[in-house]
Amino acid sequence: MLQLVYHEQDYFTKVDREEDIVIMHDIIMLTGKVNFTITLDPTIWIFDDRRFELADRIPETEGLAIEIEPFIHHAEPDVSTTHAICHLHDGEKVSIPMATLMASYLCFAVDGKPVKDGGPALLYFADGSNKGNPVGGIKEIEFV
Repeated sequence: MLQLVYHEQDYFTKVDREEDIVIMHDIIMLTGKVNFTITLDPTIWIFDDRRFELADRIPETEGLAIEIEPFIHHAEPDVSTTHAICHLHDGEKVSIPMATLMASYLCFAVDGKPVKDGGPALLYFADGSNKGNPVGGIKEIEFV
């Protein structure tokens, strides 16, 4: 029997009590100075026609990605928003200017499988400046 368990760390876990298997199902929340709080589920982007090969935009990177800008647009950040803080699963916070974030990509799959290490998605800047060290382990993007 599968059971969905919510954790305070903003992720869900599916637990199969008969098999004793735990499956992480991470989401990313867009919060802060926005008109609409948005919940992103990278596991469904494999079916999204907006996905693309990350290597087509940032050479020497692998995986499937999606532009983050449409999701930010739907959240409607306040016009006074200057940057966003990425809250990571390990407690670290990464501040990113709005212009950089708006032009970034979320890599959600590598080799046809969901991102595990640093998942649920890896944030790459469009200029490729962080291709060797993308922002990973994001649980929330807070607009401030």
